[in-house]
Amino acid sequence: MVFCTLLTFLGLACTPPSPRTLGLEDTTLVTFGDSYTDQSRWRYFQDNSSYPPLYYQQVYPPTVRAADGGASWVRYAELYGPLSAHNYAISGATCSNLLTPRRVAGLPWLLGSLRPSVMDYQVEAYASDWVPEFGASPNATLDANNTYYSLWIGTNDVGRHCLLTDDQVPGVTIANVTGCAFEWMRTLYSYGARRFILQNMIPLQLTPAYSELPDPDGTVWPHRHNRTRYNIDMQDLVQTGNALWEQNLPSEISELSGAGAALFDSYGLFMDMYNDPGAFLNGSAPYNITGYYRHHGKNMPGSPDSYLWWDELHPSEQAFRIVAQQIVDTIAGTSAYATYFGTWS
Repeated sequence: MVFCTLLTFLGLACTPPSPRTLGLEDTTLVTFGDSYTDQSRWRYFQDNSSYPPLYYQQVYPPTVRAADGGASWVRYAELYGPLSAHNYAISGATCSNLLTPRRVAGLPWLLGSLRPSVMDYQVEAYASDWVPEFGASPNATLDANNTYYSLWIGTNDVGRHCLLTDDQVPGVTIANVTGCAFEWMRTLYSYGARRFILQNMIPLQLTPAYSELPDPDGTVWPHRHNRTRYNIDMQDLVQTGNALWEQNLPSEISELSGAGAALFDSYGLFMDMYNDPGAFLNGSAPYNITGYYRHHGKNMPGSPDSYLWWDELHPSEQAFRIVAQQIVDTIAGTSAYATYFGTWS
């Protein structure tokens, strides 16, 4: 079929879309976040020592691979919808460098040598492309009625070098980090956005990086540490942050006239994949939910689609295909993992 032919040309596995999600050709998805969402924007920073140009176009496999070893979930959402997407996510990003800054070596030209966060770069990059008050062309417009804005953030904010290891700005808590997502929503609303998808945090305590099981590579944790303590602390941070989003999103969206929001339960989805991998993963090898496919730059034997995790911290491409399908369903108003507030359709 044409769909599979296109995926094969892109170097992607063919996972046909569900018929229930077709017909979104006039829909646009605008995404913000970290390496769970980024396709090639951070790679542009690294390769060119400069900010990406206006209307930057993502680069897909085999030229550039996302953090799952292939294409990001955003690319699959484009194909499954089908829909148009504009991806502003940056690998390694947090929600705000005023809360949980993350320094990066080797790019001294970056302001403060900090990773470009959602609020300090990504929102501004979007505004430069689409908001006339920030210099965007008046002819470059997005229809508020069928444009959906998604934020998937938190993995770095709660992780090593931030909240988990007490490296955040003094006084900052998980409440500040989750509140930043609502600041993102309010800011985009002031630019004309009306439909928001807030993707909560996955169960990071199950990732090889933060689980109690020994990590054979030790690349995330190059020094000895108490894995049991950090596993418990990570679970507490994730569950508290997700609970705060669930508790506060209804009141936040009610203050934005005419707006709607979907709270997407990434945590629940990944728990389901962890507990019932046969319903989500595929491939020729036995399902693997505790190990990971990519070790020290080399792939393990067998099929990557049999793994829940690509490396210590990142889900596999197959897991992200499931995310893509569910986000498309969320836009269509049919996902069992989405809870809706305000005006959605």
